[in-house]
Amino acid sequence: MIRFIKNNISAALAAICLCTTSLSAAGGSGFNPADGIPKGFSEAGTRAAEFLTIPVGCRGVAMGGAYGALADDISAVWWNPAGLGFLSGPQVFLTVADQPLDVNYTYTAGAAPLMAGKLILGGFMGMLTMGDQEITTVTQPEGTGATFSSYSLQSGGTLAWNFSDRASAGMNIKYVHEDIAGNTQGTVAFDLGTNYHTVFLGREIRLAFLIRNIGGNLAFTGNGLKISLKPEDLYPGNNIARQDSRALRRATRFKLPTSFHISLCYALHSGEQNNLLVAGEFSQNNNMPASYSAGSELTRKLGKNTSASLRGGWEFRGDELGLTGSDMLRGLSAGGGISYDFLSFRGSIDYAYRDWGRLSSSNLFSLGISF
Repeated sequence: MIRFIKNNISAALAAICLCTTSLSAAGGSGFNPADGIPKGFSEAGTRAAEFLTIPVGCRGVAMGGAYGALADDISAVWWNPAGLGFLSGPQVFLTVADQPLDVNYTYTAGAAPLMAGKLILGGFMGMLTMGDQEITTVTQPEGTGATFSSYSLQSGGTLAWNFSDRASAGMNIKYVHEDIAGNTQGTVAFDLGTNYHTVFLGREIRLAFLIRNIGGNLAFTGNGLKISLKPEDLYPGNNIARQDSRALRRATRFKLPTSFHISLCYALHSGEQNNLLVAGEFSQNNNMPASYSAGSELTRKLGKNTSASLRGGWEFRGDELGLTGSDMLRGLSAGGGISYDFLSFRGSIDYAYRDWGRLSSSNLFSLGISF
C-alpha cells in the first residue's frame, strides 16, 4: 500500500509538471504550481471560472466535501472521476443547487461501464445562471435602465479505468466557457484522480488523490471591450483633424481555480441493516489557504427494496477570518436521502444543506437513476 501511495504522489506531481511545461511552452499562460499566495492574504475570488468549485451531488455536499475517496456513484464525475470504477451499471444524475444571491447551478451527468466493467465512459454538463443585472456607470451609479445577462458553462467527457479490484484512475476533459454581456472567454481543462481501496482492521478503507481544473488562463474578448479614442488622446498636445479611432481593450488573463486533494474514507461499521462511514479530506488550492473537511454517513436498510441515509459534515476554510455569531457555522452541512429498487432500475432522491456564513446558505436537490 505504501508503494502504491508513493507511486500516486509521483504520478500526480508529474502530471502537474507536464501540464505546466506544456502550457508554458505555448506562451506562459498556464497554471504555475510554484506561484504562492502572499503571506497574510487570500486570493479567493481572483480566479477565472470559479463556478468550477461549486460542488454537486447532495451526498458529497452533505458530508462537508470529504467525499473524494468515498465517491462511488455517478456524482464521482465531479468529486473524483476514478470513483466511477465502482459503477456496476449505467447511471444518470441531475442536481439543482440554489446558491446565494439568486444564483442557480444545474449539473447533469451520465456514465456506463464497458469491457466487463474495466472501462467506464461518460459525459457531463453544468451551467450557472442568474437573473438579469442592471447596468451602472460612473456617471449613473443608480443604473442606466438597461440590463445584461451572464452565464457560465462546463461540458465534457469522463473516463475511468480499473487497473485491478483495488485500484482505479479517472480523467475529465472539459470545455469551460463564460459569457458576460456578450463578452466571452473559454479554455480546455482537465481533472485527474486515483482511488485505492483495501481492508484495514477488518473494515474497508479508501484513499484518493485528485487534481482539479488544470488548464489554460482565461481572458474576456468581445464587443463590450471595444472603445472609441479621440485623436488628442492618441497624440496629446497636437490638434489633429482626424475622426475618432476604434480600439480594443485587452482584458487581464486569470488562472483557473486549480486544487490538489488527498481524501480518506473508513467504514466504522458494516452490517446487513446499518452502515456507518467516516471521511476526511485535505485540499490545497491556488486561490486560498489550505482547507480541511470531515464528514460521516449512516445508512439503514428499511426494507427489501428501500434504504435511507443521514449525513453530516463540516468544511474548515481559512479564506475568511474574524467570523462571529452564527457566521461561525460557515462550512456546516447536513442532509439525507432515500433510495428504492424498482423492477428494472434503482432510483434515489437526496437533499443537502450548506451554511455559507455571511452569504446565508444553499439547498441542493439531486435525482439519480441506476440501471
